[in-house]
Amino acid sequence: MMAFVAVAIAACQPQQVKESNSSIQGAEKSPADVYVSLGVEYMNRGMNEVALEKLKAAINIDPFSSNAHNVLAVLYDRLGEQSLAGKHYKEAVNLSPKNSSAQNNYARYLCGIKEFDLADQHFNIALKNPLYRSPVVALTNAGTCAWKAGDLEEAESYYRTALQRDKRSAITLLQMAKLKFEMKNYLSVRAYLQRFKAVNKHTPASLWLGIQAESKLGDNNSVASYILQLKQLYPDSHEVGLLEKSKFNRR
Repeated sequence: MMAFVAVAIAACQPQQVKESNSSIQGAEKSPADVYVSLGVEYMNRGMNEVALEKLKAAINIDPFSSNAHNVLAVLYDRLGEQSLAGKHYKEAVNLSPKNSSAQNNYARYLCGIKEFDLADQHFNIALKNPLYRSPVVALTNAGTCAWKAGDLEEAESYYRTALQRDKRSAITLLQMAKLKFEMKNYLSVRAYLQRFKAVNKHTPASLWLGIQAESKLGDNNSVASYILQLKQLYPDSHEVGLLEKSKFNRR
């Protein structure tokens, strides 16, 4: 199943990944899984009302399905129903502690409500499962949560561990570049953006970050190159709006 990505708008802000797959990551198979799969499919199509109907049906069929509660929580999260999202994330991990997808999602939710220590515990529960197929996701999210909590060194440690697992993880490379900007290590920003570009097409956020970092490094040619790419590739992006209001627009 597809994962849902919460994309940050500002170039120097962290982002996290929500998993909504109903694949088995420690959770038991259930007769509700067919409805869970339908729910995910409708979510991917943006048909949230139909998805909600299917996921509620899944829980009616099997109220003990960790996957059903996990995906329903993701949907409630998307709909802005934070209380209901938290309720179902918690139910998902209580029903199946080895459901690492649910552990990651619950930890991400806890981080969002500033329960940083508890979030870190659930990220690490997810990571302790040797069958977990997305450890880089949890490691990157754990790093982002540590960053939000103000612990930049811990954030960097999580990101480095994620990149040791997968040196081509685009989301982790971009997060590390953003973190290095926060740390005022602009040469490292440049290096991580180069690695990011090698595995992924530039995004508005990565181009905006490049503009800011190269400005700090005094490389006006690179600044101009990033500006040109941003305007040509993403003329309607939020970052172009930021550019137009910034000092760079006078270049």
